[in-house]
Amino acid sequence: MKPLKLFRQLLDRCKVEDDVRAAYTKFFDIPFDASEYIDLYTPQVLFEFKYDRNLNRTRDKAKVLAQSLYYARRLRYGDIDELQAKGATLFNTDEMTDLIQGLRPVPPTICLADVNEAVFTSTADWQKYITDKEGLYNWNLSPSSPDEKLVHDLERDQTLQNLHTYEFSIDQELSLFAERLTEKMQHQLSIDGLQVKKQITEQNFEQVYQYWDRIFGEAVRNGYKPSRYFVSDIQEGNTYIVPSDGKVLFRVDNTYIPKKILIKEYQRFWNIFDKVSNIDTIRGILAKVDRLTDDTLRRFHGEYYTPIPFATKALDYIAETIGKEWWKSGEYRLWDMAAGTGNLEYNLPAVAWKYCYLSTLEETDVEHLHRLFPDANVFQYNYLDDDIDSISEKVKKVHEGLPSEISFFPYQKLPSSLVADLDNPNIKWVIFINPPFATAQTAGTQNGTSKAGVSDTGIRPLMHNENLGEVSRELFSQFLYRIKYEFHGKRAHLALFSTLKYLNATNDEKFRRNVFRFKYEKGFVFSSANFSGPKKENAFPVGMLVWDLSQEKSLDEQHITLDVYDTHGVKTGEKVVRIEKRENFLSKWINRPATTKKFPPFGSAIEVKAQNKDRRDRIADGFLASLMCAGNDFQHKNLVYLLSGPSVSAGAFSVTPDNFEQAMVLHAARRASQATWLNDRDQFLAPQKELSDEFVTDCVVWSLLSDSNQTAALKDVEYEGNIYQVHNCFFPFPLDEVKQWKVTDPDIRQTLMAGETTFVAKWLANRTMSTQSAELMACAKEIYKYYFAHLNELRTTKFKIQTWDAGWYQIRMALQDVNLASDLLEQRKQLHRILRDKLLPQLYEYGIVLCV
Repeated sequence: MKPLKLFRQLLDRCKVEDDVRAAYTKFFDIPFDASEYIDLYTPQVLFEFKYDRNLNRTRDKAKVLAQSLYYARRLRYGDIDELQAKGATLFNTDEMTDLIQGLRPVPPTICLADVNEAVFTSTADWQKYITDKEGLYNWNLSPSSPDEKLVHDLERDQTLQNLHTYEFSIDQELSLFAERLTEKMQHQLSIDGLQVKKQITEQNFEQVYQYWDRIFGEAVRNGYKPSRYFVSDIQEGNTYIVPSDGKVLFRVDNTYIPKKILIKEYQRFWNIFDKVSNIDTIRGILAKVDRLTDDTLRRFHGEYYTPIPFATKALDYIAETIGKEWWKSGEYRLWDMAAGTGNLEYNLPAVAWKYCYLSTLEETDVEHLHRLFPDANVFQYNYLDDDIDSISEKVKKVHEGLPSEISFFPYQKLPSSLVADLDNPNIKWVIFINPPFATAQTAGTQNGTSKAGVSDTGIRPLMHNENLGEVSRELFSQFLYRIKYEFHGKRAHLALFSTLKYLNATNDEKFRRNVFRFKYEKGFVFSSANFSGPKKENAFPVGMLVWDLSQEKSLDEQHITLDVYDTHGVKTGEKVVRIEKRENFLSKWINRPATTKKFPPFGSAIEVKAQNKDRRDRIADGFLASLMCAGNDFQHKNLVYLLSGPSVSAGAFSVTPDNFEQAMVLHAARRASQATWLNDRDQFLAPQKELSDEFVTDCVVWSLLSDSNQTAALKDVEYEGNIYQVHNCFFPFPLDEVKQWKVTDPDIRQTLMAGETTFVAKWLANRTMSTQSAELMACAKEIYKYYFAHLNELRTTKFKIQTWDAGWYQIRMALQDVNLASDLLEQRKQLHRILRDKLLPQLYEYGIVLCV
């Protein structure tokens, strides 16, 4: 062993937790594996490091051990389930094979360590907590913030109180710890005899089967499907090893069939996994065994099918809301009106199927669902068109306050059992659904082909009658509209997968106010990147929220906090969703003056769009620029920019002296804010308090030197028979100062004689700048001076430069075009970033941007 003096030196240099881990890996030559957020994993020892936690204190020891048990539980149950979440969307692909080979056993030892002491404990001693058969603890929490009940129970556990803590300040203790750790790492290099094994469940058995089939499938593929041998093999007492013959006896149909299998590989497999002894689990797996055919893959071919791991997590959230194993009472019914291929219900236990109604539009999906859920009530049904007379009558009765028991328009297409259950006041409901998203303009099938008129359903006219606006074109909203009236007066919970737009989008405000008025219970959010269809670079948040439909409550009166999960299903934090009225949006904060004067419309910085059939070509009195700011959320971040004429497209307004400061704050807030998948649908809000002069000035300076400032100066622009001069009112330096600079183009120098100092230059002259703004403007001045001094080297015609007041876009692009002033431009980029970093926390402080 290396001298312990070296280990002590490494620990003495530690400043943070990561340093402690580095000291251990370096001194003990431990291979570095910190995947899945585990501090350090080896097949022999699971490490959990802290920097300076007192492991002599029972409370501290219990908290660190609790965190370790979260990881141990994930190793036992979770990493198989997470194969899909990691990106392996099809079985039997190279990617899946690589992931399967990486399955990690549960280490037999846990080591809790910091710079001053360490503790060893056997993983098997904590198996009752890891298994948690009674469901006592919340395992959806972040391991770094474990369930307080778990910590409390560990703290009181005599086993924890008896654990020995190695004190590194005592030489003998440090030496003994080092010896023990070395022994544990060397003695357990194989995984034989593991005491805590991976559990096979109804939820993960298919992935386990893929692993099993890859190793043993060819050896047993004769007469029966490999899946039959697998189902036999996983049951306690159903297989026997005959070492002398190198064979395993499988009990199939009450007959033992010998198969020649490499005994070493077979034993290795069952040293990782536990045999299944629970009768209910066996029954559930047997009921699903047909899913082990190629037909199973069908579920994963669609673009937007809900990822199984998150569908499973949703079942946990439902159980936490209405009770674990809610189906056992017989009081509940589950209805998924857009069941598709059954991903949402895929991990419901077989005993719950008889309480499920699964309806879908496509006949092929009905056949598929019948095979997957043989005991469920599966039927073909168009939820947005079938039995519309009945729903229309319900809507009318709800609005008139009439009882709905007697109907002149009874259901015609629903199964009689479902109609009876809907009429039974003792039945409680779970609506579990991921409704389709499409509108009349943007609808598409899952392969991207157009579906014209997709939202022209029977529900749409009913929504029009309530003046709900554009949301009546959305299939998603149509589903929710019918659900509201379908279950009015019933005891029902809605577990809804969707984007978050129905909570905070501008167009959905009427819908929130008049239709979706339910009590929020709990929910989580994850990235759309987990779906196989949407592009990863355009990821947005997908929520699964549970609502109590029996309790009416305005959304803007509720505090909605969602758990945030990463692609591995690990909780990483929380997100607060604020439901704000449209009048509080940043887009409504600014004054938009009436536009009365015709002016050439722009499609970009120097491109006039005179041929567009649909165009905006009006400006307001006092026009300085046009600010395009489509939408009011992060997903429209790139549709915010400044032009020197009206934007040809909708969404822009005229910047004038009266709204200049507001416009620059809006521009900076929208463009400087950093968009992530999590805030993609968040709305920008009007400032919650008065803005400081320094903040406003910083916003102006940042905007002037931003790439999204596409203001320009153009000469003799012809538009509809008239000639226009496009002036750049955003040129930032006084004319008298520019006249003192070297200008190498005589034609442009001549235009200085007839020029005037711009509005922005005058505005800046009267402001006191922060250090960051002053440094950025000083750099900008050097760039502008360099530009004028090298005009004779630039392709001015290419960028339509003919006057002294060229825009920042024209100057920047002209210099980059011939690779001039690259150092200055890079310096500008760095200073611009520094100013942005100063602005960002103030956007939160002023309430313009919400913390996620």
